[in-house]
Amino acid sequence: MSSMSRVHYMDNLRAFAMLLGVLFHAALAYGPMLSQVWPTAAHENSIAMDVFAYFSHTFRMPLFFILAGFFAALLTKKYGSVGMIKNRLSRVTLPFVIFLPVVIASYVIIFGWAIENINNKSSMLQMMSFMAQNPDAPSPPLTTTHLWFLYNLTFFYLLTLIIVKWSKWDWGSQVFKSPLTFILVAPMLLVPALVTQHAPIPAPEQFMPQLWSFGFYGLFYLLGWGLYQYPAFIEKLSPYRWFMLIAGVVAYVVFFRLMPSSISMEDSLALMSPPDFSLRQLGIAALEVYVGVYMSLCLLVWGQRYADVRHSLVKFIADSSYWIYIIHLPVLWFIQFKLLDTKFSMLTQFAMSSLGTLFIGLLTYVVFVKWTPIGWLLNGRRAAPKSE
Repeated sequence: MSSMSRVHYMDNLRAFAMLLGVLFHAALAYGPMLSQVWPTAAHENSIAMDVFAYFSHTFRMPLFFILAGFFAALLTKKYGSVGMIKNRLSRVTLPFVIFLPVVIASYVIIFGWAIENINNKSSMLQMMSFMAQNPDAPSPPLTTTHLWFLYNLTFFYLLTLIIVKWSKWDWGSQVFKSPLTFILVAPMLLVPALVTQHAPIPAPEQFMPQLWSFGFYGLFYLLGWGLYQYPAFIEKLSPYRWFMLIAGVVAYVVFFRLMPSSISMEDSLALMSPPDFSLRQLGIAALEVYVGVYMSLCLLVWGQRYADVRHSLVKFIADSSYWIYIIHLPVLWFIQFKLLDTKFSMLTQFAMSSLGTLFIGLLTYVVFVKWTPIGWLLNGRRAAPKSE
C-alpha cells in the first residue's frame, strides 16, 4: 500500500465504531428486550430503541475487528512481525491490564452508591440490592467487562505472529478474486461459530478464551488483514453496495422478529447454556452473519468514498474515541442511575445519558489524557502544542 491517505478513513471508521458503542449501551436501557435484566433499565421503553441498538450491534464490533486486522497488517509491513507485536502489546494489551481494575472498581463504587441512593430502582438493581443484603449470596463472576475486545485482540495478534512466520499461503488471491462470490459465499464461514450462540451476539467477556469468538471475530480480523494486502477489493465491492445495504436491512428485519421481545431473569440464566441445534437456530445465525458482513462492507465502501479526510477536528475525535470507550460504561451507568429518579421522557433521558457521557469523555480526554502519559499510552507520543 503506497498511499497513507487510505488509512485516514480506516481511522475515522474505527472512531465511529468506538463511539457508536456509547449509543448502543445507552439505548439498551430504553428498550423492552432487556428491561428485566439491564441494571439501568428505565421504566419507560420503546421497541424502536431495541431496533436501533441491535442493528448497530450486528456490525459494530465486526467492523472494528476488520479495522484491527487492517492496522495489524499495516504495522507488520512497517515494523515487521515482532515490531507489530510490541506496538500492539503497548497500545492494546497494556491499556487492558491497566484500566480493567479501574473499570471494575468503578463498577463496585457506582453500584454500591446506586443501591443505597436510588429510590426508583430497576428490576435488576432491586435484585442486586437484595443480594447485597444477603451475606450468603454468590459474588458476581470476574469478567473482562466491555474491554473484552482488547483481551481478544491480544490473542489474535499473537496468533498472527505465528501464522505470518510459518504460513506462506497467499490466500487473499483466491478469497478476493470475485467480489460477488465473496459477498454470497464468504459469510457462510462465520455461521458455524454463531450457531453455537444465542442471538443477539453475546460479548465474550470471560477470561477463559471463547473459541466461538475466534471463529467469528477472528475471521473478521483476518478479513481486515487481507484487505490491507488487497486494498482494491473495497473498490470492487462498490457496485454491490446497494444490494448489500438492502439485503442487510431486510435480513435484519427478519432477524429482529425472530429474537425474543423480552428476556426475563430466568431466561438470562438459560441463555448461559449453548442453544440446541435446529434449523431455526441455523437460520437466525445465518441472518445475523449476513447483516454483520454486509453492513460492515457497506461502511468500508462508503467510508473510503466520504470519510477519507484528515481534518484537525476529525483527528481529535478519532484520537479521543479510544479513551471515551474505555471509560464510557461506568460514566453512562452513573448518569442513567441518576435519571431513574427523574420524570424526564425516555428520549430526553437517552439524549442526556449518551450526550452527557460523550461530553464527559471529551472533557476528561482534553484535561487528563491528550498531553499526558495516558494519551501516549493510548495514541502514541505527539509534539506538544506550540505557544503563540
